[in-house]
Amino acid sequence: MTRTRCVLLLLLAASLLAACSTLRSTAPSGAEDETAWSSHLAQLTTLTGWSFDGQVGFIEGKDSGSGSLTWVQQGNRSVLDFHGPLGAGAVHMEGDAASLHVKTSRGDDFTTTDPETDLGARLHQPLPVLSLRYWVLGMPDPRADYTKTGDAHGELVVLDQRGWHVEYRSYAQVEGFSLPTLLVLERDAVRIKLAVSDWTLPGSKP
Repeated sequence: MTRTRCVLLLLLAASLLAACSTLRSTAPSGAEDETAWSSHLAQLTTLTGWSFDGQVGFIEGKDSGSGSLTWVQQGNRSVLDFHGPLGAGAVHMEGDAASLHVKTSRGDDFTTTDPETDLGARLHQPLPVLSLRYWVLGMPDPRADYTKTGDAHGELVVLDQRGWHVEYRSYAQVEGFSLPTLLVLERDAVRIKLAVSDWTLPGSKP
């Protein structure tokens, strides 16, 4: 790893870790427990609506960027708002697993059925939005094979799926659910860090 890349990683890590200050997070721990994993996964599948605010950082080769992210999920409907990253200023995405409508502050306006490919080509960041909907909850995308390592509480520590390597660095208790607050995604030269500062679930206090 080059010195420049090391510096970029350290700067992004510092800024993203600061975003977790509103949640009391703990690192995954203990030997993997498959019974706990089955119970944890079953609980997560009951979540049909949720939202979070956080920070996202991207590194690809010598390029890097970071910004804020708000994600609202209601059933199959996703609404994402970025401010800063993706090389396009503000980015608004809205849609479901069939298609996603993308608009940016620089004038991009398109609908995609393959957001990972199109976001990579148009905005220079291959964000795996459709699978990330599940990964941010600490569960695999049910539409694809995967391998994983978990901890004693049934939480994911490492997930490998669809060519992405996802590491879960910390979790927080939110309305009885254990949800990720810091995860790192890597594929080839792309590295994405996502730090969640606030989770909101149905029944949560505003």
